[in-house]
Amino acid sequence: MAPEATLEFRFAEAMGAFFASGGMPRMAGRVWAILLVTDAPYMSAAELQAAVPASAGSISSATRLLTSLGMIERVPVPGERRDHFAPRDGAVYDIIRMRLQQLTAVEDLMSIALEQFGDRSHARSHLEEIHDVYHWYAREFPKLHERFLAEQRDRATKETRS
Repeated sequence: MAPEATLEFRFAEAMGAFFASGGMPRMAGRVWAILLVTDAPYMSAAELQAAVPASAGSISSATRLLTSLGMIERVPVPGERRDHFAPRDGAVYDIIRMRLQQLTAVEDLMSIALEQFGDRSHARSHLEEIHDVYHWYAREFPKLHERFLAEQRDRATKETRS
């Protein structure tokens, strides 16, 4: 069966489109998706190349980016010289933390802009709107994240008692 006909490939295409919509390389989304849904604990670059399908250079660029973002990790395989990759446990939590830092960074940037350009009436309304939105999310998002983590801890505790 051609890779394009598989459920995995269709999922990879959807994840690639999602990545692209956020300004990330489509191939990085495809590679991450394949690693998420494979039944193997890891995949080689050649296996990723066959699953997507893509050039060796595209796979290399995607795995390098995903590794630098902490979304995947290199997995040493005894007796193998080729690189192998797997999703990194806890990566999603790091992504959430990074998004929170971005919210705070934009809020801080808007605060500075308001100080420097707040006397410009046309600019002030735009800057205040952006600041207020990012301020609210920067304040509320950590509470939501903590609630999620507490629910995860509670669920894990219940599962260990069962």
